[in-house]
Amino acid sequence: MTAKLQRGHEESVQVPVSHYRSLAMRTSKVVSATAAALLLGTAPLLHAQFFAAHPKPPEIHQSAGIRYVSGGNGHESVRQMQAIAGQFNVRLSFQDPSEGSPVSGVTLTLVNEQGKRLLRLVSDGPLVYLKLPHGRYYLTVIYQNVDLDQWITAEAEPMDLTFLFNLLAPV
Repeated sequence: MTAKLQRGHEESVQVPVSHYRSLAMRTSKVVSATAAALLLGTAPLLHAQFFAAHPKPPEIHQSAGIRYVSGGNGHESVRQMQAIAGQFNVRLSFQDPSEGSPVSGVTLTLVNEQGKRLLRLVSDGPLVYLKLPHGRYYLTVIYQNVDLDQWITAEAEPMDLTFLFNLLAPV
């Protein structure tokens, strides 16, 4: 089978139809390869955008029988932390009082009444939730060389504590 291909008005060329099929297949392959390359090139960007809009849920840790979680960087992360807040009886938040901005990277140490250190962590965000057995604990939080200490009593009823740190300007 052949197709008639005209070049201008004066001449025509007979071309096998199989030539058109192979040309169409090559064009299709080039288009497919180009689309795949574009998709692969933008995949990391799409992946990053998806996870920025949908951060992974906060991971609940356990140490010395104490369940805890830390996070709250960004609106979606705060929403996810608030969704699990009911599982914890001590809920801490850290912020700068001058601007009300959240503070993360706070070092937290928890000691029981007998003086045994039960937990030491650096917060992943401005929120730290703890599930403590009923009792009294000595809590120390440190940020930018400022120590705040407080005795707390954990009970069944949740306790919300906010620690305020005046952020030091870099010199």
